[in-house]
Amino acid sequence: MTVLPQIRVHANLGDLSSDSHDALVVVYSEFADFCTLQNASISQVIEAVQPFAKVDKEFGKSVVLVPSATVGGGRLILSPMGSLADDTDDVRKIADAVKAGVLRATEAGARRPAICVAQGLPSADEVADADYSRWVEVALLAALDASYVTLVVREHRQNTGAAVLEKLESIELVVVDGSVTATELERAVQRASAIETGRRLTVDMGYGDAQRMTPYNCAQTIQDAVKGVAGVSYEEIKDLDVIKREYPLLYNSARASFSEASTWPCVVKLEYRSPVPAEVKEHLYLVGKGVTYDTGGITLKIGAAMRGMSRDKLGACGVAGFVLATGLIQERSVDLSCILAFERNSIGPNALLPDEVVVSRAGVRVLINDTDAEGRLVMTDPVAECRERIVAARAQGDRKPAAIYTAATLTGHVIRAYGWYGATVANGPARRGGFDRRLAVSGLAYGDPFENSIMRREDYSLVASKTDREDV
Repeated sequence: MTVLPQIRVHANLGDLSSDSHDALVVVYSEFADFCTLQNASISQVIEAVQPFAKVDKEFGKSVVLVPSATVGGGRLILSPMGSLADDTDDVRKIADAVKAGVLRATEAGARRPAICVAQGLPSADEVADADYSRWVEVALLAALDASYVTLVVREHRQNTGAAVLEKLESIELVVVDGSVTATELERAVQRASAIETGRRLTVDMGYGDAQRMTPYNCAQTIQDAVKGVAGVSYEEIKDLDVIKREYPLLYNSARASFSEASTWPCVVKLEYRSPVPAEVKEHLYLVGKGVTYDTGGITLKIGAAMRGMSRDKLGACGVAGFVLATGLIQERSVDLSCILAFERNSIGPNALLPDEVVVSRAGVRVLINDTDAEGRLVMTDPVAECRERIVAARAQGDRKPAAIYTAATLTGHVIRAYGWYGATVANGPARRGGFDRRLAVSGLAYGDPFENSIMRREDYSLVASKTDREDV
């Protein structure tokens, strides 16, 4: 992974030196309101754009770059957010405006942009569902996203001698309305930096070249990323005999990949322990689907349906990124135990077949109906292991609240129902505990909305046993 751009935060535009930045991106809601702001620190910016506004009634309604000697680099970029308090508005409006402005700055040749959020945000009683409490982190994450260069491109540049592996050298954020204290700004920088580092681990693997990110290469990438992070431990299981014994559903799903050692399955276990055990409020168990390529197996994906299936590992990649971010933040309130199941769902003479009955780790007989439903196969045995560990902890007197999450690219369900939004599907205990709603609330704050699905009796009847030879 690359080193993040340096981030600095300020409470006044006057704190910026002309040589610290080479472009100024000004983000605001409505241009007319922006021009009437009574704020001494941005008065020069408002004066600089007035001549353009006088000759163009559409000026300021879309991203625009104007030359200005009053800002570093002579590049002044206006990037409107639009309304923030309508029914469907949320913090993504800020992210979109910041990212669009920063990208325009990079197109103009800037590498050290300053970002000024020039107008205050709506209060909680002015909006329906929006949550702007994390807007500083959201703005910084948007700028960092604009700076990110994919692993595929970075490695190509390294191989060809190109030096630029990151679009930006530094990011400066200016908050001029006084709504955020200096301490809060510094904490936001730390949090955003940790989240972005975890996100980059996720997307480096998840969107990496299909052959570059085989199961073993994913494991190595994770090991390298978490090495030396306080509180995080790493373990991997590559022995096929051990996988067959401990994770029989994963083993059988991956059988067709055994003919090529570079595509063998593996299991990665990550643990995070709080630096202050007395402050731990819950122990979360996370299971990630890491299908590095999904052909569908014998139930082959036909036509162009296989395109993009190298991303079927993003559940496991996301869990790995989450653990890394948690470790960098040194979160005190949680312990994590994570199992990531990596495989390539290949097709071949030894492939898993529909009509086979495979016995799971928990002794449940599973009838294979569709080998393209491999996600549940690779995650079921790790879930059983998590349950065993929770039961054992209870027997030893550990009463901390615990919950199991699975993370997967369940594209059939989610895309059909919600498009590109993430979704939770909670069972009864999880719904009663509000676990799905917690994700939805956090998603609103960070500009990553989640929909909450509800399990119905039809979901269970679909997989219920139909004969005496299988349990499910």
